[in-house]
Amino acid sequence: MVGSVSKIGWKIIGGAAGAAAGSAASKAVTVVYKKIRKSDPPTNPAHPDTTWADAIGWAVASAVAIGVGRLVAERIATRGWVKATGSLPPGMHDHD
Repeated sequence: MVGSVSKIGWKIIGGAAGAAAGSAASKAVTVVYKKIRKSDPPTNPAHPDTTWADAIGWAVASAVAIGVGRLVAERIATRGWVKATGSLPPGMHDHD
């Protein structure tokens, strides 16, 4: 039972940290895009009126920012988990 509670706890903590970081990164990349391009990012990069350069640039910038933001948040959450519990989160094993 303790193991299943631990798994649920980690899913909540890790998921919340990743979601919050993804949202913050998305907002940050929008601000940076506006400062650099002096315009709003494409609302729908797949729209035919959006240039390929704008669509690909926005997709790459968004993916990198959100991916790195989530990774950083999850690593911080993992360190907090280890500090609080003395062990790695459920499903995460030491690497060789």
